[in-house]
Amino acid sequence: MYLTHEDRVAIEELYAAYNFAIDDERPDEFAACFTPDGVLDVGYGDPVQGTEALSAFAAGTNQMMPGMRHTVSNLIVTGHDDGATGKAYLYTYRATAEGHQTIVTGRYHDTLRRVDGLWKFADRRMVPDTAPDA
Repeated sequence: MYLTHEDRVAIEELYAAYNFAIDDERPDEFAACFTPDGVLDVGYGDPVQGTEALSAFAAGTNQMMPGMRHTVSNLIVTGHDDGATGKAYLYTYRATAEGHQTIVTGRYHDTLRRVDGLWKFADRRMVPDTAPDA
């Protein structure tokens, strides 16, 4: 599938909407970034699947670690016959009294589908960075 400029902008906005929704404690908007059967695998615990579970995941995240900020960079999106794939670096941090605390760095590996004309995550996998062997 050829991705138009409009597709690419919509996908970039999806990545931003995901980050703002989880950071601003809007779990229903977070879940709306996914297809109804969408899967999120953050690299620990069981993957989260479906609108209700994704909303509950987002609601619990900021309660566990308030003030987090999620960012992405170096986004690459590739069109396919049945949608698109995306990959990007991620950086999650939070402000503390002592300064900024890095929570996690890594990469997202995403499968995207268009649902009712809107791009959504069908499958989102986070691969955390690991320290090189010392």
